[in-house]
Amino acid sequence: ARSAVATYFEVNLGSEKNKNFNLSSPLHPMLSRAYYILEPRFVESVLPEEGHGLLSTRASWTKLLMTLPKQANSVAAKLEEKWGSKRDTTTPEEKWDELKTALLAFIGKSGNSKAPKNLSSADRSRVESWPVETVFKYVYPRLDINVSKMQNHLLKSPFCVHPKTGRVCVPIEVSNFASFDPFQVPTLGQLMKELDDFEAADKSENATDVTFDWQKTSLKEPFEKFQKSFLVPLLNEERRMQREEREKRAAVMGDF
Repeated sequence: ARSAVATYFEVNLGSEKNKNFNLSSPLHPMLSRAYYILEPRFVESVLPEEGHGLLSTRASWTKLLMTLPKQANSVAAKLEEKWGSKRDTTTPEEKWDELKTALLAFIGKSGNSKAPKNLSSADRSRVESWPVETVFKYVYPRLDINVSKMQNHLLKSPFCVHPKTGRVCVPIEVSNFASFDPFQVPTLGQLMKELDDFEAADKSENATDVTFDWQKTSLKEPFEKFQKSFLVPLLNEERRMQREEREKRAAVMGDF
């Protein structure tokens, strides 16, 4: 079941060696919803100069237009000429809308325009899918499918140990995530040494409130924070729900 769910969300976004990928047509409803959600983020964060600058300079938009299917080379040429004119003052967002409109007109899906007679249905579909594919390349979440499918990769539980590095997965504080250093987390070897050092130390120097082994190691701070911010609130919420359920039953049965 885990494999099926992970595969359902996976989209082949190409690789460093093979940057091309083609989405199925018609687009799967899940991907249609994803595009509806992701395109505004793409326009906001990828297109402008303060983002990735994909349509902010001539060099960047020329590079983007070169990724259009070769059947739409005429569209790329017209937009390259227009955007390169000194009279053109369109913003990156306006350029994106203009590009999408031009592609729809090219395949005969805008106004009274007609697609070229030599344009096959497969080519038409490829041109129509290009904006979606471009958005997905930049902002669709990339899933490491093996991490989600294979049990030996499931390093998502707090305080589990990485099988190769021996590092312990400690919870990250949201308020301090920017300062988190994954290379400074405790390792299994480090914890074993800390336990040995604790036992070897003078008993009078050790804290009297130490009950569990984790309290003797560098896991003490992250575990206590995890307990305070997650486990205790979770337990309180569960108790509250149970109390409300008991009160509801009592009200129905008239047992007050």
